[in-house]
Amino acid sequence: MKINTVYKTLMAFAMIILSLASASGQDAYTVVRNSKMKYGVSANAEVQTYEWKVYTDTDLSIEADASSECKLTPVTGEPHSIDVEWLSDGTYYLTLYATGTNGCTNKKAWKYTVVSTAVIAFDEIASSDCADADNSFATELVAMFDSGTELAESQYPVTVSYRLDGDVADRTATVNYADKMLNVLGILEDENKETINNITITGATNKYGGIIHVAPGKDVHERTIFKKPTITGIELK
Repeated sequence: MKINTVYKTLMAFAMIILSLASASGQDAYTVVRNSKMKYGVSANAEVQTYEWKVYTDTDLSIEADASSECKLTPVTGEPHSIDVEWLSDGTYYLTLYATGTNGCTNKKAWKYTVVSTAVIAFDEIASSDCADADNSFATELVAMFDSGTELAESQYPVTVSYRLDGDVADRTATVNYADKMLNVLGILEDENKETINNITITGATNKYGGIIHVAPGKDVHERTIFKKPTITGIELK
């Protein structure tokens, strides 16, 4: 018996094909709440219609609430893609129904666990340097879930909001996965006296706008700049 083209093409995507009554055996992913993400499969000329849905049960019978759990927005000109905004913690099943020109329908579901437990913190909460007329420095940040698992590379870059002493508005910086360094500008330095700068993280979001909470107790980095030793005027001895 000849296998239809739609089936062969979907298998080429390395998809696990589900029965129409269950979401068992699906791929599983973790996503940070409030993330807005675009999903899609390769366009297939043999597919006549694509239909995207999100369910909250393994039987794929209860659709997620669009106003409080998960919002789907069609992508103009890309029926094989969908924009998804994950609004609430929980387990969901993003499901694609593909109907071929021959009238046959195939289905694939992906399991998503949405969490709001991601936190970000300074790896070190204190550092120091000598006054050198350079008002910038960099320090490492750590972003992870409460399980101790660090955010994956796919979640980066992370946008961080922070303030220095005396700031009335947030500053922003981009933190990349490769080095995870927060580059801070505007550090106060005085060659004649020791100065202490407090850098406070006020918020962070992942690549998709998902909220990363600030870890209590590790949200402030104290940067001390030591004064230079005094040298008096030269004297003939």
